[in-house]
Amino acid sequence: MTAAVFMYLTKAGICLCVLYGFYKCLFAGSTLFGFNRRLLLWGVAVCLCMPLVPWTVERESAMQRPLRVWNEKLAEAWPESGSGGGAEAALGGELPACGDEAAGWIVVPVVYCTGTVCMLLFWLLGYVRVWRLVKCGTRRRGKRWTEVWTDEPVGAFCVGRWLVMNRADYRDFPLIRLHELMHIRYRHTWDECLMQGLVTLFWFHPVAWLLRKELREVHEYQADEGVLGQGIDAKTYQMLLVRKAVGAKKYAMASGFLHCSLKKRVVMMLRKRTNRWRRLALLWAIPLAGGTAWLFARPEMNVEWLQEKTADVETAGEVPTDTVGQERRYVEVEDGPNVYDVYINHRGKVFFDPLGNRYGRKGEIMMPEQVQEVMSASLVKHFARLQNAFKAGKRFTVRITTRVETKKEDLQAVEHSVQEAVRMAVAELSHSYRPEDVQDLLKLNMAYNKPRTFKWIP
Repeated sequence: MTAAVFMYLTKAGICLCVLYGFYKCLFAGSTLFGFNRRLLLWGVAVCLCMPLVPWTVERESAMQRPLRVWNEKLAEAWPESGSGGGAEAALGGELPACGDEAAGWIVVPVVYCTGTVCMLLFWLLGYVRVWRLVKCGTRRRGKRWTEVWTDEPVGAFCVGRWLVMNRADYRDFPLIRLHELMHIRYRHTWDECLMQGLVTLFWFHPVAWLLRKELREVHEYQADEGVLGQGIDAKTYQMLLVRKAVGAKKYAMASGFLHCSLKKRVVMMLRKRTNRWRRLALLWAIPLAGGTAWLFARPEMNVEWLQEKTADVETAGEVPTDTVGQERRYVEVEDGPNVYDVYINHRGKVFFDPLGNRYGRKGEIMMPEQVQEVMSASLVKHFARLQNAFKAGKRFTVRITTRVETKKEDLQAVEHSVQEAVRMAVAELSHSYRPEDVQDLLKLNMAYNKPRTFKWIP
């Protein structure tokens, strides 16, 4: 599990870098504030979801190889999670790392979790301070917001529907109040919550902080535009910004009046409005997202691909003894949804097709003892499909393929796991179906291919 989490953080971090570069190159200087805000928010959501999709390709390229190597490195560092992620590794992969190097990797999750907890405590402390300020201040409820006046020397800010201001600022600077009301109107606090979650998960990633900074700037531009849209003179408002250029920034989770560079805000007010056709530049995100998905894609390992891309070589000369032997019969079994394929390599690793078909579905690589649990779950899940095959006169069959170098004890371990998987599936299905019908349908029939020379080519 640990390796999977850090692999997700790696892929999501790459997506965030792509998003930041895309935004800075095409939209950062535009006045399409509402569009930019949606772009950043939806972009972050896509970046967090994209690594969860199992992208696959037929062949692995040189650009995709570093991510696979990094994934294998993580699996070796944390072997307890490496077994679950074996589908990403080659059949001929090395054994998990051990010793001082592996011990050093143990520190990484501790450091990450410590940083995440510290970030959560930081946000929690900030909200506690805001709550104490709201509780001690004078409150006045409006239509869609609540104003809080305080005697403490704080800059104006808003959190949710709470608008907090110093009494003197409320009396002397009504435009500041209007600016904060624009933050409430556009619901910028919810954007802040999303970005707080982002920087909590990616506190180590500078781009996460930069994206949060960009979104905050968009918030200020959008609030300034809303103020000027109320008929306020631009020069008067800009002079107010200059007068309030120095202020407190204690409440990092809030939308504040001075959270953005003064120069940038003034320049943005004076900038000519960006043509709305500029939004069509978003179409560049399609090939960019496709390229990122391709970078994450892993070679699809399925039985059809293995059969087409590997050599079927008869054993000859000085080779180890055939582990299948004469006591097991070689039978040519026709492909079908009733056939479950199991490949065993020379290192004892097993490639198992949990769907038992040649429809381009992704299989899994595991150790022999894992076959029992995975196969049992597959039989229960796809029992209805096996019933249809049984009605068509097709028997449930487990087809085993070995290499000549496969050890006999590995083959026996797989056979035992298959038998136990069928027994477990029969016991579970008997609660929902007639036990006699289940036993007849899942009567185990193991067939063996002649030993082959096969390996996964990255």
